Formats: sequence, structure tokens, C-alpha cells
Amino acid sequence: MQSKLAKTIIGAVIAVALAVAVSYGLISQQTADKVQTQADQTLQTGTGGPAATPGQTAPTPAPQTSGQEPSQLGSPLQNPTPAQRQ
Repeated sequence: MQSKLAKTIIGAVIAVALAVAVSYGLISQQTADKVQTQADQTLQTGTGGPAATPGQTAPTPAPQTSGQEPSQLGSPLQNPTPAQRQ
């Protein structure tokens, strides 16, 4: 019974984290749905996903971008032109 409770709590935490990420625009709704589906399947089966066969190396992850977009408040800093210095 304790294992079922732990899985339920983990699933709820994942769902909340994904909802926050979508609401802040960090990930798309489609990505959140995909991650939630994978998490649900993993929690139901108890396995962590496809295992690598012996002699097979895990793929290296793609480089991640910072995920931050430039602020839309204010204009970019610019050096004044000679006409603006007068």
C-alpha cells in the first residue's frame, strides 16, 4: 500500500511541475503531455524505460539552450549617435 501512495505522490508532483513549466512557457503543452505519458507508464510498470543492451552505449544528450528569452520590457541598449549627443 505504501508503494502505491508513493507512486501517486510522485505522479502528482510531476503533473504540477509540468503544469508550472507550461504556464511559464518553458515547455510546450505537447512536450508536457509526452513527458506525463512516459512518467505514467514508468510508474505503472515500475521500469525506467528501455534498457541498453550490453555493449551498447547510451546516446549522448543534445546540448541544451538556456531556455531564457530576452526581456520584452524596454528597448535594447544602444550607443547614442552623434546627432543624439547634441
